[in-house]
Amino acid sequence: MVIFFVLSVYPLLRTLQLSLQGARGEYTLKNFINVFTGPSLWETSRITVLFAVISTTFEMVIGFAFALVLNQRFFGRKALRTIFLIPWVIPTAIMAVGWKFILQHSYGPFPWLLYWLGITKEVPYFLIMPRMAFISLIIADVWKTVPFCALLLLAGLQMIPEQLYEAADIDGAGSIQKFILITLPLMIPTIVVTLMFRFLQAFGIFDLVWVLTGGGPGDSTLTLSVAIYREALRYINIGGGSAMAVVMAIYVVGILTVIRVMRKSLGKIYEAKA
Repeated sequence: MVIFFVLSVYPLLRTLQLSLQGARGEYTLKNFINVFTGPSLWETSRITVLFAVISTTFEMVIGFAFALVLNQRFFGRKALRTIFLIPWVIPTAIMAVGWKFILQHSYGPFPWLLYWLGITKEVPYFLIMPRMAFISLIIADVWKTVPFCALLLLAGLQMIPEQLYEAADIDGAGSIQKFILITLPLMIPTIVVTLMFRFLQAFGIFDLVWVLTGGGPGDSTLTLSVAIYREALRYINIGGGSAMAVVMAIYVVGILTVIRVMRKSLGKIYEAKA
């Protein structure tokens, strides 16, 4: 409890205190007024939510597909599982440097490969054009985090009793019927937990954005975490950055509340299916 308070509760309370202080140390709501009336909060919130929703969706779908494959019995399964986790083990900052090299217009292999294969008419500018920079962030994040989602979902698949599938085979059920009637209902708790972890991680993304695009070009990939860092430490506006951090904390509480309600609703469906 002491460690939790020192590392979590105290910084949150300190941030709340700084968000209510003016330049002279007086308590005021000016920081929150500036944050809510300025365009930065709403634009960065839109970018953050859009990034979190798109990346999490791809990671859950692709991760589930890989989990289904890795749950099968075949030669070399253990080795493949180990190799599959390598992207997740690599530190995000190092991974982002690698993707920055791969996607560079001048010397990066991926843009030139697309050009040589005739997929694009010219060498694409992945990190210079706003839309392409956003897509690049999603590609890099999906590549790194799919193994994490697959690992959690694989654990859920292995908890499903094999006898259920054997009984379904006796009743003449096909692969699609077993997936819809057995796998999906029994995987609901695991899917919700994985979705919660992954969405919150994507919502608070910082290192990938900071290293790969820096929030640019312009502010087209500026997420909330990067905006808070820039406001507080680059522009030395501690009060404004703290106010944005408090708003982000409120966002996270709201997301957790929605996920909790969704988990209860899906839990009732799970109990009914089980």
